[in-house]
Amino acid sequence: MKLLTAGLVVLAGAASAAAAPLPRTGAAKQAAYVVCRAAAAIDLGAVGSDSSADCTGIVRTPDRSPPLDNLALHCLEGSVARKAGYKFTGSCVETDADGDKLYLTYEGPESGPVELLGGTGKFKGVKGKGQWRVADAPGNTASLFAFTLDYDLAWSFQ
Repeated sequence: MKLLTAGLVVLAGAASAAAAPLPRTGAAKQAAYVVCRAAAAIDLGAVGSDSSADCTGIVRTPDRSPPLDNLALHCLEGSVARKAGYKFTGSCVETDADGDKLYLTYEGPESGPVELLGGTGKFKGVKGKGQWRVADAPGNTASLFAFTLDYDLAWSFQ
């Protein structure tokens, strides 16, 4: 079970770095370090199951450049397990040190599309798309799991 979410860690000096504007168009790589807790599940017998999880973590960029670095991530994920396989969908909010938010969704079993839906403050009017992929941490259980979510995004302001 993969989930996307994160909690915010604000380092000294992050507030001034977060104030940097997002270019009108661009692309970036991000990594979200995420911990998820199972929120609810329903057993559908031989058919499979449906479940949800609440996830928190931190989003970093490889070069630690603002404004897309050091963001808090909070996601709600749904998963559907059937004989044919798993499907995950999630909705997330990334929040910077200024309180500006990016809204995004994702779907897929182990990788798939991610979509930037918009945001507030410096992220207001941003739209974009990309791809994500997951790497599970060892020792995960059905009720508590951790992973790294790597994603590539391209955006523009509408």
